[in-house]
Amino acid sequence: MFQCLITVLVFLSSATDPGEIVPAFKDSIMQGNIPAAIDMISEDAILMVDSVLTNDREQINRVLLYFGLQLEISEMEEMGGKQLLTEILSNPAVSGAILLFGISPGEPMLHGERTFVPVTYGLFGNRETMHLELVTEDGIWKIHDFFEILPE
Repeated sequence: MFQCLITVLVFLSSATDPGEIVPAFKDSIMQGNIPAAIDMISEDAILMVDSVLTNDREQINRVLLYFGLQLEISEMEEMGGKQLLTEILSNPAVSGAILLFGISPGEPMLHGERTFVPVTYGLFGNRETMHLELVTEDGIWKIHDFFEILPE
């Protein structure tokens, strides 16, 4: 409990710095503080998950299988985006992948009027980069989306 409180306090103190959100998100997952990690995801991102849950459950099923989760369609019907993200992020396969793939966030960068954080990952010396888009909600940086290649 005390460790969860420290994680939340660190997040709240640094959430105004875009360079701190991705490391805080990663740390929250690794410490099992999934509610804190969920709070670092933008409301619009959660609404996008809600929309996919409503309109393309098979896509959600493919994502779940990727993380080693399997839910029946009927179980998905009862979930909202936050609950689904909680299920995914609390799966030990996610924290295992963070360790195995050596996920390492870089410095935030502006691309046009949008803010991104490059995140490198890989195995056996092969490194790839994905880009997490950040947005602010009430002055706090949150993770909004991810891209393999920066959008135009």
